[in-house]
Amino acid sequence: MYNINETILLVASIQGFLLFLGLFTKKTTNKLSNVSIGILVFVITITLLFSWGSASQYNNSTNVIPFWVLLSYLLIPPSFWLFFEVNTNSKFKVSKKYLIVFLPAFLDILVQIIFYVFFQLLENTIFVSVIKSQYWFYFSEILPLFATILILSVYVRKLWQLRQKFKEFKNLVLNSYFKKMFFISSSMCLLLIAWTASTYYLVQFKTIETVLVCFIFLLGYIAYFKPDFFEIPKDILIKNQILSPFPNFDDKTELNKLNLIFTEKSLHLRPKLTISELANELNQPSKYVSYLITNYHSKNFNDFLNGFRVKEVITRMADPNEKHKSLLGIALDAGFNSKSSFNQVFKQHTGKTPSEYML
Repeated sequence: MYNINETILLVASIQGFLLFLGLFTKKTTNKLSNVSIGILVFVITITLLFSWGSASQYNNSTNVIPFWVLLSYLLIPPSFWLFFEVNTNSKFKVSKKYLIVFLPAFLDILVQIIFYVFFQLLENTIFVSVIKSQYWFYFSEILPLFATILILSVYVRKLWQLRQKFKEFKNLVLNSYFKKMFFISSSMCLLLIAWTASTYYLVQFKTIETVLVCFIFLLGYIAYFKPDFFEIPKDILIKNQILSPFPNFDDKTELNKLNLIFTEKSLHLRPKLTISELANELNQPSKYVSYLITNYHSKNFNDFLNGFRVKEVITRMADPNEKHKSLLGIALDAGFNSKSSFNQVFKQHTGKTPSEYML
C-alpha cells in the first residue's frame, strides 16, 4: 500500500516538474499566463516531492538533495495576482518593478537555504530561534494563505463583473475566454480549500495529497492534449467592447430596439429586406447595426434575419389558421423569396428539410 502511494507521489512529481518546464519554456502569445500557472505547479510539485521523500525516507538519507528549501508558499499569492492581472487588465504591461511582489518568497527561500547549509554553525544563534518561532510560521504559512484568499476574492469578483458586462455578447472566442478563466478560478479555489484545511489540520494530509495529485494529473492531461489551453489572450477584451468602434452609442438600448423591431413589428416579413433599410428603421448607421449583429449575435445580417424568418415559418406551420396555405406560401409570407433559398436556410437552422420537420 505504501509502495503504491510512494509511486503515485513520485510519478505526479515528475509529471509536475515536466509540466513546469513546459509552461516556462513554451513560446506562446501570452507568456505570463503560462509562467504564473507554472509557478503554482512548481509549488505543488515540490510539496508532492517532499511527501514522497517523507514516505520513502529519502528526506532522512545521507546523500539527500535538499530540494524542499526551494518550497515557499509565499510564491502562491503573487502568481495568482500575476495570472489574473495579465488576463483581466488589458492595460497591464510587464515591468521589473513587479518583481517586488516576489521578494517575500525569495527571502523565505534564501533563509531556508542559509538555515540548511549553515545549520550547525548557527544552531544556537538567534537566527535559528527566529526560524523556529511562531512568528516565522505566521510569515511563511499563514500570511500567504490569507493573501491568496484576498487576491482570489478580488479577482473572481472582477471576473464576474466583466462577465456581466459582456453577457450580451454571443462571441464564441469571448465565451471560451470566460469558461477557461472560471475553470482555472474554480481549480484555484479547490486548492485554496485544501490548503486551508491542511494549515488548520482540519483533514489528514493524505487527503491534501490526493487533491494535489489529481490537480497535477489534470493539468498534465490538459497540457498534453490541449497545449494552447493556458494561452488566454488578454487582447480579447480589447478587441470586443473595451475599445468599441462606437463608444458613443448605447449598445444595450439599441440591442433592445433591434430585438423589438423583429419580435413586435415583424420587420423580417418584408421581402428583400436590406441592412440599410433596417438601419433606417432604427435610425442608426448601417455599420453600427452590422456591428451589433456581428458582435452580440455572432452572425452576419442574413443569418440573423433568416433566423427570425425560420421561426416565423415554424410558428405558422403549427397554426390551424394557416392550414389552407402551402408550405411555399407560408415561406413567402415569412419573407423568403424562393423555394430553393427557403429549403436551404431552413435546413441550415434546424438540421432538417421543411418536409422532414413536418413529419
